[in-house]
Formats: sequence, structure tokens, C-alpha cells
Amino acid sequence: MTTTSVGLEAEADVRDPEASASQTSSPDYFASLRLVGRFMEGAQLKLGATVAIATFAVACELVPVWAVYRLVCEIIAGSLAWSSVLGYAAASLLAVLLGFAAMGFALALSHIVAFDAIYRLRLGVARHMARLPLGYFADRPSGDAKKLVIDEPEKLELIVAHGVPEGVSALATWLAVSIWLFAVDWRMALAAIVVTPVSFVLIVTAMTRGGRRAGAYQAAQQRMNAAIVDYLAGMGVVKIFNRAGESFAATSEAVKNYAKIETEWARDYLPLGGTFFSLVLANIVFILPVGLFLMASGSLDLPTLVFFIILGANYSQPLLKLFNQFHELAHISMGSTLVAEILDTAPQADRRDGPKPTGHDVAFEAVRFGYGKHDVLHGISFTARAGTVTALVGPSGGGKSTIAGLVPRFWDVRSGRVTVGGVDVRDMSLDDLMDTVAFVFQNTFLFSDTIAANIRFGNPGATDTEVEAAAKAARAHEFITALPDGYATRLGAKGTTLSGGERQRIAIARAILKDAPIIVLDEATAFADPDNEAAIQEAIEALTVGRTLIIVAHRLHTISAADAIVVVDRGCVAETGQHENLVAQDGLYARLWADYTAARQQTLRQSASGKV
Repeated sequence: MTTTSVGLEAEADVRDPEASASQTSSPDYFASLRLVGRFMEGAQLKLGATVAIATFAVACELVPVWAVYRLVCEIIAGSLAWSSVLGYAAASLLAVLLGFAAMGFALALSHIVAFDAIYRLRLGVARHMARLPLGYFADRPSGDAKKLVIDEPEKLELIVAHGVPEGVSALATWLAVSIWLFAVDWRMALAAIVVTPVSFVLIVTAMTRGGRRAGAYQAAQQRMNAAIVDYLAGMGVVKIFNRAGESFAATSEAVKNYAKIETEWARDYLPLGGTFFSLVLANIVFILPVGLFLMASGSLDLPTLVFFIILGANYSQPLLKLFNQFHELAHISMGSTLVAEILDTAPQADRRDGPKPTGHDVAFEAVRFGYGKHDVLHGISFTARAGTVTALVGPSGGGKSTIAGLVPRFWDVRSGRVTVGGVDVRDMSLDDLMDTVAFVFQNTFLFSDTIAANIRFGNPGATDTEVEAAAKAARAHEFITALPDGYATRLGAKGTTLSGGERQRIAIARAILKDAPIIVLDEATAFADPDNEAAIQEAIEALTVGRTLIIVAHRLHTISAADAIVVVDRGCVAETGQHENLVAQDGLYARLWADYTAARQQTLRQSASGKV
């Protein structure tokens, strides 16, 4: 999910910053529930059973309270007997054991539901991401994929496996206790609950005030994470140029900004939020005075007062438990919005019954395209004929790689059209388009697998003989067989154990094995030394046979024999033609050629002492 993965050049820098993920101004506290709810089809009955069993488990916790109340009543009445003590003790023990067993079963069942939902969610996100245009990921750090597929769904386990059964059972218990209190004495019940609505008004107000900073908090957190990752990833460059202070300053500033927003959020939340925690468990402060007053007036007996002291003093405990679950829900929902956003992003349109091309000419017809609000391509028109080599050249940042990326629909054009064999690529099925076009990226990606497996990725059904033939055509066979394990050699992450030129030739072998009639090369010799460059040029010549080849090039001598050269400057086609004609026109290409040949002939000047 990096810019280099699509072979972008400096033109990527002109993208509209507003194209990044939206930042919400206030949190959506129930985003995680809505997200996981999409992937719980058929699990509602299990989840309902979980809630019912968990509610029973919590209800069992009230049995010891009832037993203590009955014992106190018998003590006050002077009728306490050892049989009663043993009976109430046995009932309490049985209730506790049943409660533990029921809650254990409920949590086991809820975890099964949670893991199944997370499994479906991860598959759903991965499949949806695969249906998005490749350009969608160009501006997004590669770590975002792990965050969206692994980290954020994992947090939902707390919501489904714990939050739902424990939260709903806590609410059910609170309602049951409320009814019980009012059934015993409505006056004392009012005294027991009077502080609860006040305290929850305070916490809702505190969360609303603090929640206004949720969008800024999330953005600051993302900036801080990105700054830290960039700082650590670029440590080699930082040390070589002795710029640790300046580089760390940017990271430090991101951390300080994050801390500043967190502090501001806390200042908005704590005055009322702290008061909530003080009041929510202060029921006894109201129960005892009211109870004593009613007893003094003769309208309340001692056993009833004891009942309210025992049960009413902990009246808000289930609500506090529910609030803690809601707090987790709100926190997790901030990340869930990112997952929901990508799931709500419209997938790339795919006409599965679309027309099939009748040839392999690639034509750009008045194509306009841009990132965000601003166009970077302005009316691009040219045709790459079937069986020929068409080169895209021009100054860096002119739009060459963007043009190349439009052929396999990394993005869709704003106006105009790109056609293959006379068919608009948007009208073709994606399967047909991908079978028709192969793309060799400037920064080649190789999997942590064997060399053979990386080449065979172009055609999973290819035999070893076909893999070897493709490697020979790509001029990669010689260096592969020189390796200790040959084609069975396992590559490290991204193939870093090979040189840039070697990785490029494996990528070309993969494209050859795919045997697509149209191949796009994005600066195939960018990282090659002279020997590798010569080998890659031979491999490219092997690609040209019977195929339409579009090459993005900076090394102009590598495309001087191209059938057509399209000179791109600032998102426009400046010139088209063959090498000799373009040089003779004394235009932009001629200047580029003169500068290029002069640079190749340039030697380092020697000082008077003869040292370089």
C-alpha cells in the first residue's frame, strides 16, 4: 500500500491532501457494533442465548444478598436457627457455583460468536480491498493494511465476547433490582436511585464535551504513528547525514501535538467525569438519612432499612459496569470507523459480461485524470499499436507513470477514455483486463518464497520447464542457477537478497510467463548496473515479440529504437514520433537527448594535484 508499489513518480506529490481519509469531528460510539453486526448473520440466536445465560449468572449473584437480608431479618426477629444459617449458606454457595458455571459457558459461547464474526470481517475487508482500484492504496502507508485487517477487527472481540453479554446482563440486573426496590418500598427506592440519573447526565455531558476532539485526536494519533515509523525506517539516512536532531524534532513535534490534544480532551472531560465517579456510588449517602427519618416517623421497619442498605448501597454497580463497557465500545469504535470507511468505499466497477477486445492496440483518447480536485493529465491522446514498442519519456513528474497506470485501471479516467482493442477498459471485465495486461513495476515486489514460486505467480499452472524457459527469456536463468539452491532459493522479505537488476529480471520472467498480449514496463532499468541493464534490454526484446509493449523510460538510449516515442510534459503530450525525427525537430525531446548524452559523457574533474 505504498506509492512505490504502483510505480508513481514525483507527480504523486501534487495530489490533493483532501483525498486522504476523512476525519470525523465527533465520535460515533456505536460504529463498532454496526460494523460487527454486518458479519453476524446466523449468529443472533447464539448471541441471544449468551445474553440470557449471562443474565442468569448475574442474577445468581443476588442470591447471597437475599440470603444475608433474610438472616438479618431473622436475627432482628430473634428467630434465627442453625438450620436457617445452613440453608441460606447452601443456597448462596449453590448460586455462586451456578453463576460461575453459567458465566463461563456464556463467555465461551460469546467467544465462539466473536471469533466467527471477526473471521468473516477479516475476509470481508480483504476481499473488498481486492476489489478496490490499486490506486486507492497509493497514498496509504503499508501498515494501514495490517491495521484494517488484523488490529482493528481483533479489538472487536472485547465488544462481542465481553461487552454484549456482560453489558446487557448488567442492564438487565439493574432493571430487576430497580423493580425489586420499588416493590419493597417506593420511598426508599427513590432515595436509592436519585443520584443515578444526575450522575449519568454528568457523564454524558462530559463525554459529549470531550468527544468533540475525537477527530483531531485520531488524526494526531495517525500522524504520530507515521512520524515514528518514518523516523525509525529512515534511521540509516538520518545517521549518515548527521541530522538526528532535525529528524527527531519532527517526530517529537507529532508526539507533543498528540499529547496536547489528549490533555485538552482530559480537561474537557475530567471536571464532570470525575464528579460522576464520585456520585454514582454515593447512594448510601441518601439511603441512610431518609431511612432513619422514616423509621423515626414509624413508617419504616429495621429489616427494610437493612435491605436497602445492603442492596441499595450497590445499586449503581451494574450501571458502572455498563458504563465501563460503553467506554470500551466508544474507544474501539474510533478505529472501527476506519474499517467501515473502506468497506463503504465503492469497489471498482466490473462489467463481468463486458465486451472482449478484438485486437491489442492501446489508445488514449483525450484523457483527463487527477488526484483529488486537480488534474495532472490534460487531454492525453496517442495510440500504442499492437506488436510495437511505445515509449513514454519526459521530465520527472510529468505524468508518465500515471499514464501507464491507467492501462490496467489502477485508476479510472475523469474524461476521455483508454481503449484496448477498441473497447473502453472500463467496459471490460476486470478478469479479461488483467488477463490482457501485465505490468512490471519500477519497484519490483517479490514474495518471501522461492524464486520459482515468484516467477510462477504469473501463471500458477506453469510447469518447471515453462518457468525455466521464462527465466531464460528474461536473462535470469544464469544468475538463478548460480545460487546454492537454484530455483528453490528462498528470498527474504521483498527479495532484498537480490540486486535491483536481478529482481527486475525475475519480474520480467513473471510477465513473460503470464503471456499477456499487452505489457507495461515502468522504468524497468531504473536500478540496473550496466551489465544488468544489458541483460534487461535483451529480456525486453524477448517481450516485444507479438506483444504490445508500453515502456516508461528515463534512460533514453534504452528506447531509442522504439517504434513510437511519446514525450510527456506537465500532463500533456508534447511530441510524438521516432527517435531520429524527434531529435531533428529540435524540441523538448531533442533537449532531453542532448542533456542525457552530455551527462553520460561527463567525467569527474581532476584537481591540480591529480586527485579526483
